[in-house]
Amino acid sequence: MKVTENNGDVRLGYVAKYRKILVKVRSLFPRKLITFLFFVLVSTGFWIVRSLGEQYESTISYPVKYTNFPEGKVLVGEVPQKLVLRVRASGFIILRSKLNLNLIPLRFDVNSIALNSGEKDNFLVVTETVKDLLSDELDQVKIIGISPDTLFFSFTEMVSKKVAVKPILALNDKFFQKQFTQNGDIRVEPDSIIISGPGNIVRPIIVLHTVPLSFKDLTDTVSTSCNIEPVKMLSYSVQKVQVTIPVDRFTEVEESISVQPVNVPDSLIMIPIPGKVKVTYRICLSNYRKILNNPLSPRINYLEITARPSNRLGVFLADTPRIVNNVMFNPREIEFLISRK
Repeated sequence: MKVTENNGDVRLGYVAKYRKILVKVRSLFPRKLITFLFFVLVSTGFWIVRSLGEQYESTISYPVKYTNFPEGKVLVGEVPQKLVLRVRASGFIILRSKLNLNLIPLRFDVNSIALNSGEKDNFLVVTETVKDLLSDELDQVKIIGISPDTLFFSFTEMVSKKVAVKPILALNDKFFQKQFTQNGDIRVEPDSIIISGPGNIVRPIIVLHTVPLSFKDLTDTVSTSCNIEPVKMLSYSVQKVQVTIPVDRFTEVEESISVQPVNVPDSLIMIPIPGKVKVTYRICLSNYRKILNNPLSPRINYLEITARPSNRLGVFLADTPRIVNNVMFNPREIEFLISRK
């Protein structure tokens, strides 16, 4: 009950406060002055409406849309997206245009206009010759002049070809969870698409990339739909591809493996010192049995002796299996002994 009474007191307080303000305003502005200002405002409104109904000449900026290009051609380079028009129209239309209220772009039908050829695939249009055509696009507007006075069009042939799509990973320390890694090639479906566009842009392209894929703490194979990185002025047969990243737990293996010399002349014997090196590498658990059937073979190359005279040679793998990564040798370089047979 007390709460209701308090709320009523508050409301009465507000009413009293506003009433005092209203009385103060009336004391500052007598009734006759308020009436006078009202009629001045109404008269000004009628004058504005009448004035806007008159015809005027003015300059407005108008958006333009180019359509209907020559068959088998595509526009290259830049053309104005807006034309500056000198027009004659009512004040209402000019005001609306200057405020950009619901402006529908002018349609510029390129193929219907007799283009003046400067050279092959390069054309120009003197805008003075098309102002009447553009005037038909505008209701109750007469175009008197257009700027720029000349439009330049550069066309090239439309070309299509098939190109591969390559996935891009935004790799970081948190992409895979600890002890997990990529297991094999990333699959893309479809793995190639048809691109179309200007010949000078299409021909050099041999591969397209997806937008970078970012994940966090992956522990299992993931498949996701991914956009292809857009290229200006090109269209694609598909906009998205399905990317599958195989993921598996890995283990780190350390083995002591014999070093094999290669490219040794038949008359010589090359003995590595030491005869074995420690090889450390990472491999996914699902591939561990495969490496047992195709073990790693560290080597040293006799031909490197002439390329860089030294008593030590670097250890390498002639053919690193794709199922292993982060391969390291200890030591990375070893000595050798050469003798005749």
